[in-house]
Order: sequence, then C-alpha cells, then structure tokens
Amino acid sequence: MQLGDTLAQEALIAGSKTAATTDARGAIRLAVTLPDGAVQHFERPPDGSCADWRAADLEAPGSGFAFDEPVTEQWGHALTIVAHNSLT
Repeated sequence: MQLGDTLAQEALIAGSKTAATTDARGAIRLAVTLPDGAVQHFERPPDGSCADWRAADLEAPGSGFAFDEPVTEQWGHALTIVAHNSLT
C-alpha cells in the first residue's frame, strides 16, 4: 500500500470529524480530524476524479508535515463520498 492510501485509510477509519471546502476553481480540500487532534488534509483538483486525490498537509498540535502523495482510486472513491457528504 502506498503512503497516500495509508494516510487515507487511517483518516477514514479513525477520523472523528470532517470538513470540506471548494475554491473558486472548483478544487476540493477535505480535512479529517484524527483522535489526537491532528488534522489530515486531502486535495482533489477541479474536474478531478476519484483517482486524482492527493494526501496533503497534516496539522498536529506542536508540529506538522507537508505531504503530496497520490491516493489510489479505491481510497479516492471513499474520500469523494466523505467530501460530498461534508459539502451538502
């Protein structure tokens, strides 16, 4: 399993809260709050598909990481569903 999928799996299984936003171009940014208070972000470009998600920044209390890791279509499909539910 690649890193982006691992981050998506952990966020989707352990996450307690989600928030999604779109920018003026239509890009989606999904934030998933983890049990320790960290927030894992995922991004999908405008007109992107389930195969276009990327694991992005991880904001943690007192630290953080910048990721730019692809997420496969399987996990991207789950992220799309969560983002859609968060936006509606």
